[in-house]
Amino acid sequence: MNFERKVKGALEDVDYESPIVVYRADKLARTYKKTYKGDVNPSVAVDVFYTLYLPYPKAKDKLEDKILFLNKIIISKLMNLKDYAKLKYDTMVDVDISFAYTVSFLKKLIEALRREFEKAKTSKSPSKAKTLYNLINYLLGKNINYSSIPSESTLEEKVLEKAIQEAHSEAEQIANNVRELKSIASGSRAGKYPGLFTSGEFLVEALKLAETAYVTEILKNVKHVLSKTITIVHKEKRDHKHGVYDGVTLGKDISRILPRELTLEDDVFYKKLVDSELLLRKRILIEKVGPLYVLLDKCLASGTLITFSDGSTDNIETVSEGDTVLSLRFSVESSYRDNLFEINKIKPVLSRAKIKEVIYSGLREVYKVETEHGAFYATLNHSLPVIRNNMLYETIVANLRRGDRILHVDHESKCRIVLSRIRRITYYGKGKVWDIVLNNDHYFVANKFVVHNSGSMIGKKTVWARAIALALFKQSREENREFYLRFFDYMPHELIRVRRRARPKEIQELFMSLLTIISSGGTWIAKAIDTACRDIVKNRVEGVSTIVLITDGIDAVHEDTVKSFLEEANAELVTVMIGGLNETLRRVSKKYFVATMVNDVLTVKEM
Repeated sequence: MNFERKVKGALEDVDYESPIVVYRADKLARTYKKTYKGDVNPSVAVDVFYTLYLPYPKAKDKLEDKILFLNKIIISKLMNLKDYAKLKYDTMVDVDISFAYTVSFLKKLIEALRREFEKAKTSKSPSKAKTLYNLINYLLGKNINYSSIPSESTLEEKVLEKAIQEAHSEAEQIANNVRELKSIASGSRAGKYPGLFTSGEFLVEALKLAETAYVTEILKNVKHVLSKTITIVHKEKRDHKHGVYDGVTLGKDISRILPRELTLEDDVFYKKLVDSELLLRKRILIEKVGPLYVLLDKCLASGTLITFSDGSTDNIETVSEGDTVLSLRFSVESSYRDNLFEINKIKPVLSRAKIKEVIYSGLREVYKVETEHGAFYATLNHSLPVIRNNMLYETIVANLRRGDRILHVDHESKCRIVLSRIRRITYYGKGKVWDIVLNNDHYFVANKFVVHNSGSMIGKKTVWARAIALALFKQSREENREFYLRFFDYMPHELIRVRRRARPKEIQELFMSLLTIISSGGTWIAKAIDTACRDIVKNRVEGVSTIVLITDGIDAVHEDTVKSFLEEANAELVTVMIGGLNETLRRVSKKYFVATMVNDVLTVKEM
């Protein structure tokens, strides 16, 4: 391996000529370049890395090169941070997190110094601007003259200290996200998969993911799911005298008696024997289980009139991306809460939203929904808000009942919202089907009725679904189960499989899929379950497999068909509803959960 220049640094007890130090300096520089499309000084990068990685880093008293005092200043300021000890707890002897923090910290530090440089230029402080300019160039790895190196007296230490604090705050969150991903991959086994993120080129993608607020929100909810909810799936255990040791129990099986019981007086011993109160070794058998299979997850007829923000209407097939339509959101007016439940009083509020995407779904079967305020046409799997028994639900046309009330917008009364009772639903025929996706709110007005936009899994629902899937993946690692994942919409997507003894590449592929694939319109639940069952049969797995369906239930499902799929594959279905309502899925599922937000905490409750 050839390098243009020798690596130097400002830390004691670091052999800058050793192959591992040289390799890490080069790896840090290459990772930075691939992630941020720029260069960084490998000397500074390796010093920041070892400041985090080593248990007790110490800056050199005597530097072999004058320019290294800049390294010394940076790592000294870093070690003087208030929460440096807390940061070290996560980064010490952990290559992945130290790498992630170092690369992101240097990027944020350069950005902060550039902002200060622009301020110095506009405030007419040429000496300050020159100092910052040279410091930035040094961090970028550019060759600078010794005469242009700022001295300790001219170095803007307060500016540098502020920039380091800002960079640390942002880099710490990125490092925390990487730590959470690593914890999920390892399950309860600390130290599993060392170098998971630094192997190959995955660190570049991991850093890009970890920087996003979307991934931060998902990982925050993963912790809530793991700490605040009951276990969704588990291995079946049963008592067996020849099983594995699992603590202590009471009984009279002398073959499992604890030695201490043999020291009892005879009368006490026989009394406990008769009453089955002897202390025994508890032994259990854990039934062999198959993989944990996660299925992770809609349309309006042409001719449907869409209401624009100015009150005008036009056919759905003629609207365009960027058009502003009348939309609706729900706001909480008041809440009642006790130890058992929480009730929110919801108020619908009309708003405006731009069309993000117009979707043509082809020729589909269309149904006519008649109400006391007119009718609209939709496919069976289209979603809309419904009032049933004075409770607000989101359900699909297939699950509507006579007497349900839906939201109708009266254009003649300044777009006043009224409740309209459903009279009947009849098959209308086949027709071209369209739908739209909004940039916010997710509800729009079609034929004067409030319906859901196409991307029913976009927004909070997507975050919740991905968080639950990651929590289940961690559970599978803890239980040493294989983990299968398929996304589905109109058709199931490619299978992602993580074996019990998974290679880092398998886990990397899973993370990339869960944290990057964008939700899209269309749902075919029955096809997804059928495909999952076929996968299980094809792989000849032993024991009962668990299929976890994470969905908003926006689809019509045939009960007997799904039951036959599950029976053939020796699988049980667990459904996690992300909002919505689907009674058929509830009947065919061994367990049926609903994901809700309680006190800003994502919670999965069994129904």
